[in-house]
Amino acid sequence: MADTPARPNFLIFVTDEQPGNMLGCDGHPILQTPNLDRLAAGGVQFRRCYTVHPMCMPTRATWFTGRTPRGHGVRCNGIPLDRSIPTITEALRAAGYATYGIGKQHLRTWGTLRDTDPATLDPVEWCEARPMWQSGRIGAIPTPYYGLERVDFTGGNGNGIYGDYRPWVLEREPEAYDLLAPPPRREGEPELRRVWANEIPAELHYTNWMTERAIAALRRFKTEGRPFFLWHSYPDPHPPYTAPRPWCDMYDPADVPPPNRREGELDDLPPHYRLQFEQRFLTSGCMGLTDIPEEHIRRMRAMTYGMVSQVDHHVGLILEELDRLGLAENTVVVFMSDHGRCLGDHWMDNMPPAHYNETLRMPSLWRYPGAFPTGIICDALVSHLDFAPTILELAGLPIPEGPAPPTPESERQRPSWPGQSLMPLLTGSTDSVQDSVIAELDEDYLGFQLRTLITRDHWLTVYGGGRDIGELYDLKDDPQQLYNRWDDPDYQGVKRELQAELLYRLIETGSVLPRRLCHA
Repeated sequence: MADTPARPNFLIFVTDEQPGNMLGCDGHPILQTPNLDRLAAGGVQFRRCYTVHPMCMPTRATWFTGRTPRGHGVRCNGIPLDRSIPTITEALRAAGYATYGIGKQHLRTWGTLRDTDPATLDPVEWCEARPMWQSGRIGAIPTPYYGLERVDFTGGNGNGIYGDYRPWVLEREPEAYDLLAPPPRREGEPELRRVWANEIPAELHYTNWMTERAIAALRRFKTEGRPFFLWHSYPDPHPPYTAPRPWCDMYDPADVPPPNRREGELDDLPPHYRLQFEQRFLTSGCMGLTDIPEEHIRRMRAMTYGMVSQVDHHVGLILEELDRLGLAENTVVVFMSDHGRCLGDHWMDNMPPAHYNETLRMPSLWRYPGAFPTGIICDALVSHLDFAPTILELAGLPIPEGPAPPTPESERQRPSWPGQSLMPLLTGSTDSVQDSVIAELDEDYLGFQLRTLITRDHWLTVYGGGRDIGELYDLKDDPQQLYNRWDDPDYQGVKRELQAELLYRLIETGSVLPRRLCHA
């Protein structure tokens, strides 16, 4: 293979709540993603990539900082990322890269401080918050924004979208924005899981606005001649379940695979699962679907597939422009999602406070012509923790540590970040960079913490609070995670081994930043 150019461009596609199995190239039986399939065929597809957290904000903070949720402090949604923590985007910007974010950022909160009048808050500190945009107190993200020197922002999802898209669509068609709203609810239709065909013309949809912004940016980058980092972050396929034509009609609910679940599954799980179905109390994501007919679940899934296919279409348009401009050969293209969702799997919906394949296993496609081999399907264990160190190694830049002495205080100090660069996997020089990966979740609404260890053959989830509850799945015999072996006598030896490995991995991935500056 040819030598890797010193300063590649980066085009990063990100979706919101797209499980790893929602790709044609992942073997989905009906979902059509021809452009993403071609992207995978032109590079490396990781089939066992896992997110660090089943929520938006913690994962996005990890992508930008290279740290675990414990390390950067965004333990769950609703906690803004500390602006003092160094980011990969700031490192790239300082090295001369044009850094540009389009769409969903979610590095700060969309709501405002509880029981506080938004008018009393600093709009710069609350610059992603809906009340600030609705009141007109802010009309643009202040930049540089965590290292992004330019941002075209969207907050919210579906008919709740706000930000820079809204004035764009109102200027073109004043009535169009209202077409995002759902029609009157039909009798018997679930209130929180509505499915509808969006009446807005596809060319006025926010996904099309994002494509226009991206194509304009690529042309600008071509003219300027600067290397670029383009963070293209879609709000979809996050609920609500709606898409414009033709995407809303693309899949027949009758053809949709049934949810991955079994009768009696809740009986073998920790008690908070059933409580959320019975009491409907607040969590960070929607939970129970035991009272939703399977026919409606199929409609939800069919519309979600349409939303994914709409994203795929627009990814194709942007990649065509990348080719047309002659930028593809020196551009690293990545496609990934922040976290997944259940869509009826395990009797749940959306992003429940639970660790399953459906919520943690993510799409991960990497292409770099001439530097990465093509058509590679890699089953190595990788994590979203590995994204940031890989990007910086490709750019030839050191990890940003913040304040640190010119020479290390200790020669035996641990590496700056807990993630692994994926370059050995991407270039084909090894078949593994780690034996396990971990995921986290602090669910303040339920008062507990989850920590998960994923190995090649097993999946262990433990809970804080001193309770002897947990989940253990044998991925060889039960890849669908339908039978919890936590209390199974035959698995107690395996459980102890996995608990010890989880403890080691939690220590190993603890933050070593900020660096020690002197002896005392």
